Amino acid sequence: MAKKKLLNKDNPMVIPYGRAVRVGNFKLWRGNYVTSSGKERVSVECVHVSSLDGAWMVRVPSTSQMFGFICTQYATFDPNIRENMLGMVITNMYNVCLTPSPALHDGFWFLSEMLTFPYMLLSEKEMEKRMKGNMKKLGFDKSKAKEHVSKMIEYRRGLYELIERKKADCIAEYERQQAERWAAEEKAQEALHNEEFAEQAIDILKENEEK
Repeated sequence: MAKKKLLNKDNPMVIPYGRAVRVGNFKLWRGNYVTSSGKERVSVECVHVSSLDGAWMVRVPSTSQMFGFICTQYATFDPNIRENMLGMVITNMYNVCLTPSPALHDGFWFLSEMLTFPYMLLSEKEMEKRMKGNMKKLGFDKSKAKEHVSKMIEYRRGLYELIERKKADCIAEYERQQAERWAAEEKAQEALHNEEFAEQAIDILKENEEK
């Protein structure tokens, strides 16, 4: 019975099967794809996510935790949560897939590293304090705990040094692009001014000829 309810196309809390629904600037629908497992062919349920025109699309299999997350967010009773949260998640997926910005992908990687071990979001001093306190509470051997904390502090330092270098590169590239745009704008303004001046000169010549 639960399976039939899940496949009910008329249930507004369930992403429709084979029929697209709109979330923000994207479309969602459930479907299946067939994959090979040894000599057998296995049908796997998935959620298709695409842009409105269908030019961009990804397929999220039910074997992924993201499948459950998307379905849960869609099933919320609050349409604002559906549009805002799920819309943001899909926009992030779209940007990561199609934005050719090294800074964006660097930032995503850095944040992913930190969220894997969230103590690294803290200052070094606070990170060390929290780690030592938590490992003591969990009953870790003191020498092993000290060694582990030292390794993580060293890793954090290297990560933050890399972030600073990447940050400097990002700002330098931004300033370079700004300078290019400013120079191009000045050149365009100068060309427009010269064109206006030439038109005025032609008008004066025409007036003189008529006299």
